[in-house]
Amino acid sequence: VSTQSTWENQMSGEPAPPAEEYTLVTAANETVKSSRGYSGKGLATYPNGDKYDGEFKNGIREGKGKYIYVSQDEYEGDFHENLKHGIGKMTYKPKGELKGVYYGYWENGQKHGEGVFTFPNKDIYSGMWKFGKKDGKGTFIFEETKMKYVGIWSDGNFVQGKWILPNGTFFEGNFEGNQPKGKGKWVFKNKDVCYGEYIQTIEAGATEAQKTIKLEWKTCSGMEQHIIFTVIE
Repeated sequence: VSTQSTWENQMSGEPAPPAEEYTLVTAANETVKSSRGYSGKGLATYPNGDKYDGEFKNGIREGKGKYIYVSQDEYEGDFHENLKHGIGKMTYKPKGELKGVYYGYWENGQKHGEGVFTFPNKDIYSGMWKFGKKDGKGTFIFEETKMKYVGIWSDGNFVQGKWILPNGTFFEGNFEGNQPKGKGKWVFKNKDVCYGEYIQTIEAGATEAQKTIKLEWKTCSGMEQHIIFTVIE
């Protein structure tokens, strides 16, 4: 079960207006060679092909605006001192291929605070972020299986909470590598409870990304063991 995305953690940092000349069309429809000292709305086209259409204050991006990267990624929302800061929407679509959409709070160019990330396969994470990574309370919904992770995240990974199945049955406990690990309990739809422990066995693959994680559930009595499933990250 993967809850990660290369694009989810990508900063897509927008550079400060360059020192060299570039094109800025002001609100008065005047074309100048930089935003230096300019306040008001404008459309800037930077030497690397990026574009910014929005508000400036004393030559820097400040207020509402839309930043279009040469990669075709787009950010629309609040800016402060040239960086994404406040509330905004980031669409990751390099070369026109959608890789994900984030809408929520930003701080100093990174996802920070409450926000929602929608993956191209329609999986959704809704919750707290810290410096670009999932961190704090959050819910991850898997579109294909309808399973959910609800609980606490740290440094981009699910570490504690509930793994909820579509029928309402859930496991509650600790997680490592986004998989259950250690002591916990299964609570079934009929309210029966089974206490036990998950043991992870990692089998190396051709690459780190292809490793296999086998999960073994062992009841407290130690009399019963079985493999729940095998996960390929």
